[in-house]
Parts: sequence; structure tokens; C-alpha cells
Amino acid sequence: MSKRSAPAADKAVAKYLLRHAEPEAARAPEIPGDYGHAVVVPAYGEEQSLFTMIGSVPAGPGGDVLIVLVLNARADSSDAVHRSNKFVRERLARELPAPVAVSGDPSLLAYALQRGRVVLVDRASPGRYLPEGQGVGMARKIGFDIVLSLRAAGRIASPWIHSTDADTVLPDDYFDQTSPLDPAGTGAAVYAFEHRFDPDPALGEAARLYEISLRYYVLGLAWAGSPYAYESMGSCLAIPARAYASVRGFPRRNALEDFHALNKLAKVGRIARLAGKPLYLEGRISERVPVSTGKALSSLVSRRGALSGFRLYHPAVFAHLAAWLRVLAAIARSGGDVEAAVAALPSGSPFFQTDLLQVALGKIGAFSAVQDAIARSNGEETLRRHLHTWFDALRTVKLIHALRDAGLRSMGWLQALAEAPFTGLISSTEEDPETLRRLLLAEETKLAGSPAGLAGLAPTNS
Repeated sequence: MSKRSAPAADKAVAKYLLRHAEPEAARAPEIPGDYGHAVVVPAYGEEQSLFTMIGSVPAGPGGDVLIVLVLNARADSSDAVHRSNKFVRERLARELPAPVAVSGDPSLLAYALQRGRVVLVDRASPGRYLPEGQGVGMARKIGFDIVLSLRAAGRIASPWIHSTDADTVLPDDYFDQTSPLDPAGTGAAVYAFEHRFDPDPALGEAARLYEISLRYYVLGLAWAGSPYAYESMGSCLAIPARAYASVRGFPRRNALEDFHALNKLAKVGRIARLAGKPLYLEGRISERVPVSTGKALSSLVSRRGALSGFRLYHPAVFAHLAAWLRVLAAIARSGGDVEAAVAALPSGSPFFQTDLLQVALGKIGAFSAVQDAIARSNGEETLRRHLHTWFDALRTVKLIHALRDAGLRSMGWLQALAEAPFTGLISSTEEDPETLRRLLLAEETKLAGSPAGLAGLAPTNS
């Protein structure tokens, strides 16, 4: 079997594969074929949507495409999930040529496709279930570890490992969109997305409002100057192999694995916000994971008055976040003068509450963390990195929640969109959710001109 030129030796990749990879990765070199690109797809209780997704995977400019399908469940998963997983196994066996079985347990079944191969990793059968408390994070990690092993062996040309979901439809330029990026300096690339809306009016409106909330949050972060202003969606990711290894892969958790992985990746490289053709995600009700689009839609549709009373963060929380980020910049420039940086916060303004910000910061332990960062730093750039490594995506969410709980209450979604300085809708009287969703999509697309992540955090003199 011919092999592509192996990538340059990388200690981070070798160390990860030796110490942190899942057992399936050790058997990956037995998978037949060489590939230009690879995409990882976890599947849990899926049926037709999964096969629609597989059919949407385009030809890759670098050669054949490897689809690593991680079928997963836990022993306590519902009967419906187990039935759907059985349907997937049976349909693959029925409709594709006989697979090549890679020895071991769980077995890897490699099915040939016209332009590549789909490898079924069965973690959804008795004796192979995922452990209690694990789920989509573990499934993504297994798939990524398999691809990383093949990449390290010189069997996959692209340095990018793609991640999507079983209910996603990929565009025809999916693999082309990452081609211009430098994988050496990039932590991850985040694809543009839109939802496919259910014809049921209530579910369609819920999905539109949920998408509006996602875009509103990212636009608010970007306006405030946060280096963590990107969408955190495992269905819309591509990660360079080396960056993936450097953060020790996906966490094994059953929810928010994408958020936590990106939070680490943003600290090791740029987060590219892509502006190519969008991925289409299914706006459906789902109980697959505790925190997800499907779970959010289920809550919106089932709770009386949830749609009419839909709320977004108060725009002022992003103004207070922006002020705190300016404080951090001033602390870094001054070499650690916290008192002067805090004293420069606005006072006597009806639009800004310095006391409220300080209370919220105290609740998340910000001031002690700043002092710790100062003690460990020996220069402006080092201090800036230490400050923003601590005040990351997770602590940004915690600060926003603390500001909300301290008095900057969330408001009705139409009012928030009209009052926020970052939506482009200040003078708008539009109330149609679909129109507003599209306007926010256009506004968010403008962010593709510059990367997020700590590497893109420029010093500021303001």
C-alpha cells in the first residue's frame, strides 16, 4: 500500500498519541487507503439525517475523504436510541459493499465509498458502550484520535481534522474553505452556519430565536473586544492536528465539549471565522445531550409563553465587559498598576455602573487572579497573555451572568436587538424573526475579516 509523505516529526502529536489517545487510535493504521481529508461524525440515535449528511460530504481537493462515524450510546440510553443505532448498522451493511474489518474490540468496519471510505466505530453495542457520564465529547475524541493517528503515519494529506454532526448538511466548498489558512498558527476554524427550519410554526420560530441569540452573543463579545468571540459548535469545526494534540483533545464530557475545546484552542492559536458557504444544521427538538440546540428548542416550545417572552442579555452587560477588557489592557501596559486602571472606569454615568461591575468581578475572583498573573509575569506581553488566559471564554460567561444577576437584567429580544450598538439594528423597526436572523448573519459574517483567539489580541492604547 502506498503512503503519502509523512508530516514532519511533531513531539506534541507523538506524546499525545502515546499518553492520551483512546485505544482505537492504535489500530487506525490498519484502516486501508490513503486520504486527502478526514471528517469526524458522532452519531447517537440518528436515522435518515445521518445518511443525508454522509451524502452531502463533497469530494476533497486533496483526494479521497475519510468519514469516521462514531456510533455511540450508554447502557442507560433509551430504547429509541438503541433502535436507531441498530438501524444505522443494518443500513450501512445493506447498502454498502462488504466492509474491511480492523481487528480488535471494538471493531472498526471500513466501508468503501465512491470517493473515499466511511469507518464505523461501534461504541453503541453491549460490552462497547460509552461509560456513564460520557457522550458526544468522548465520541468526538475517539474519531479525532483515529484521524490523528493516520495523519501521523502519513496517510492523510490535510493537516485539518474536520468535525461535524449527523444532522448537518455540508457545502460543496467544505474542504476548500480551510485551504488558505496556515495550520501552524491556527487553533481552529469555525464554519458559517444556518439552521434548516421546521415547517411547524412554533418550532420554526423557536429555532430562529435561538439562532438570533447565538449571533447576538458573539456580536456582543466582538464589539466588546473579547478574543473569545466565535461560535462554539462542534458541528462547524476544523482543527489542525498539531493544535488538537497540544490541548489534549476533546474533553470526554456529554455536553459543551466543543465550548471547552475551543476555549483551550483559542489560547494556542488564532480562531479563524470562515465566510464561505454555510453549513446547514437541523433545527429540531432533541434530548441527546443536556446542553444543545435541540435541548434549547425543546425548552422554548414546551414552556408556556417562552416564545413571546424570549429574552436576550441586556446590551449594557457587553459595555461593562468592554470596560473590564480595557482595564486588563491598561494593567498589562502599566506592568501591573491595578489601582490606576480601575480608577479610570467611568463614574457618575447613568449608563455605566462601576460599583456593579466591581461586585460582579469580585464574585468570579477576578482581582485575586489579576494579582496572581502580575506576580507570574515579567513583561507586558506575558502579562497580557496571563490575564486573558485566566479571563477566558468560560469566565467571560460567568462575568456576564454575574452582571445580569447583579442588576443588568435580560430584556425582551426585540428591545435588546434595537438598543444594542453591535447589531446594526438601532434604527430598525423590523420585527420578523427570519428577517432579523438574516441581518444578524450578515453582521456576523463581517467578523471573518479578522481572527479571534489570543494570537489575534492586539495591544490597545485606549
